[in-house]
Amino acid sequence: MDLVKRTLYRSMIGVLKIYQRLFLDFRVWGRELIPPGPKIYVTNHITSTDPNWVLPVFTEPVHVIIGPGYQSKVLALIFDFFEQINAMPDYRKTVVDAAVRYLQKGESIYTAPEGDIQEPFQLGHFYPGVARIYRRTRAPIIPIALVAPRSAMSEWPMKIVVDGRVYRYIMVFRGPYCVNVGEPFYPDTTDDGGSEEDQRVMEEIKERIRLLVDDVRTNKFWQ
Repeated sequence: MDLVKRTLYRSMIGVLKIYQRLFLDFRVWGRELIPPGPKIYVTNHITSTDPNWVLPVFTEPVHVIIGPGYQSKVLALIFDFFEQINAMPDYRKTVVDAAVRYLQKGESIYTAPEGDIQEPFQLGHFYPGVARIYRRTRAPIIPIALVAPRSAMSEWPMKIVVDGRVYRYIMVFRGPYCVNVGEPFYPDTTDDGGSEEDQRVMEEIKERIRLLVDDVRTNKFWQ
């Protein structure tokens, strides 16, 4: 991002931080584990507002891989201005290349490889894009668990339909929201890879996030 975009991005993050302090019982663990340099942030997906509450945890601007949200023409203009990565059906084949370009420039990306919202404390299928991005960049993968109680979530009546699939709007605007950052992960991969290797890497990432979710579940704050 250029200086203007970085300045506006930081201003937006500042507003989000103020909101967090005023309205959320926001907890972060493991922030000190985040290394300098380009990174691949990988989280589970529990609400439509996840990026709003996770991005302020990071010290640098991050390029988010975004799917259904890009269906809104207004949001699409904002996302493009801040150099987010379009993962809608017409752009899916370009996602890995776009992510690799940003990482090679020394910038970080963020993705939720489940692609859709899951129930609290549950994880869905992890799609293989992260493994392909990692193989080409060797940037550290930062696993992150997001946890919020069902009682803090509200489902909006509007929905998004993409390729016949219905995506829900589930928001958290008040109450507890937890972010548990794990240690940087460097999976063993070959240069040529393949679908089996991709899925093995994703299962390893998923297991790390599962352990981080369980860690929040047993934390005294959560009890």
